[in-house]
Amino acid sequence: MTPVVHPVRDSPHQAIAPVSEPFWKSLSYFNLSRLILAGVLLATIILYRDSRVFGTTDPALFFRVCIIYFFLALVYWWALKRIRTMFDAHLAVHAVTDLVVITLLLHASGGIRSGLGILLLMPLAAAATVSGGRMALFFAALATFALFVENTYWVLHYEVGLTDYFPVGLLAAGCFTVALITNRLAKRLIANEALVRQRSTDLRNQLEINRLVIRDMPGGVLVIDPEGTVRLANPEAERLLGRGDVQGMPLDALAPALDAAGRRWRDARGKARSQVEVNGRGVQVRLLNPSGGTQGELLMFLEDSSKLKVQAQQVKLAALGRLTANIAHEIRNPLSAISHAAELLAEEARAGAGHSAGTARLTRIIGDNTARLDRIVQEVLQLNRRDRESPEEIGLVGFLQVFVEQICQAEKIPVSAFELHLPPAAVVWFDRQHLHRVLWNLVVNAWRHSRQLVRSIRIDVGYAPDQLVEMHVIDDGEGVADEQAGQLFEPFFTTDARGTGLGLYIARELAEANRASLDFVPLAERDAELRGRAGTGGADFKLVMEGYG
Repeated sequence: MTPVVHPVRDSPHQAIAPVSEPFWKSLSYFNLSRLILAGVLLATIILYRDSRVFGTTDPALFFRVCIIYFFLALVYWWALKRIRTMFDAHLAVHAVTDLVVITLLLHASGGIRSGLGILLLMPLAAAATVSGGRMALFFAALATFALFVENTYWVLHYEVGLTDYFPVGLLAAGCFTVALITNRLAKRLIANEALVRQRSTDLRNQLEINRLVIRDMPGGVLVIDPEGTVRLANPEAERLLGRGDVQGMPLDALAPALDAAGRRWRDARGKARSQVEVNGRGVQVRLLNPSGGTQGELLMFLEDSSKLKVQAQQVKLAALGRLTANIAHEIRNPLSAISHAAELLAEEARAGAGHSAGTARLTRIIGDNTARLDRIVQEVLQLNRRDRESPEEIGLVGFLQVFVEQICQAEKIPVSAFELHLPPAAVVWFDRQHLHRVLWNLVVNAWRHSRQLVRSIRIDVGYAPDQLVEMHVIDDGEGVADEQAGQLFEPFFTTDARGTGLGLYIARELAEANRASLDFVPLAERDAELRGRAGTGGADFKLVMEGYG
């Protein structure tokens, strides 16, 4: 339960400190003891009647004070349930009530000789547990004052000897001692309780953090007790073992190879790192004992060898990509020189007497192939920029209008060849240069395989669930054969002699770099509207991007 906090002051000059629910509970127990004491005193009066144990001097006063004490305890019980403010006021009223009532009972029973003065220690101890040091001493001083006033009354009115002041002084000293010791012990207990509560909270948080870290670790984690039973397993370890809920099961029944590796290591005959086979899958295992040595609980870290191979392959591919980009960059310089030399050769052949159709044909072949090589180099360099994305919000209407103008001018495509269907507020989250390159490759591919008529290329934009935007680039060509559909995005695959075979591959790579997807949509899977547009079997490429509208 969340603690109820109220302000309380130990003194006018002390800062306000929080009063939590345990303090109110302590005050409630304090009042419960008051209720029990009043009930016991009333029961004593009723049972013994004339043979009085208490109230020998003034029985009527003793009885009335017990009745009032009992009903005040009931009132305080109600107030503690209903009023949870001004804790110091509650405490002061309770303590002063006890001091006054016990002093009156002491007086009605014959003074200090009755032995009832010892009852003052109970409210003083209770008040000292929930109050500050000064408040505890103040209540002890009030009790001492009450004792001396009551004894002085007996000395003046009944000529009792002054020797009664000695037990009064001893009891007063006991009041101060009880108040001080109880208050110091209570403060230490409260501090220890707060420390334990804080440590418990920290421990719970640490355990939860450990649980989340172990659960989301990419590798498997197993904790095995000395008997070979699984004490803990994270989801990845359960995947490698081939079943869930493995806690409490013997490891030799789940993975005998792992169990054998652990036993060898415990017997100092095995290595801390080894390669084993689990469920037909290679697993690298690393063994560790949290307590040190080779005995006790055993900690196993499991790594799927296939994942390690994939990671190594990715590192190799990244290095190969950088190498390829550097080679492509170095090729451009001699390629430019070859292209320039071919142009000079063609001009010289035209100007000289030895000009022939064969020479012109050879120079044209050189020029065409150098141009094709240059396009391949440019595509490879574009692929090297895959991981340099800077995504931003792009309004598709304005972007596509500018894009169509640029590609029509650069690729000599008539504007009438385009048909755009765009929502007015469509926005995507994409790197602007990457989106430009993806659409450029898709449109060039669509124009190359279309009939190259009016409205041969359709760009259709719509919305998909989960704040995604779909863009379809459709042509009216002959489409893609089924046996070729699975190879469209492979590098250097092309059905056009003029193509490099890298356009679609680079378009998909750039799309994935921007958390988008690019796929070919077969005719049978298109919706009715798009199937009607490409009814002759034209190709449909779907680009799905993050965005909104």
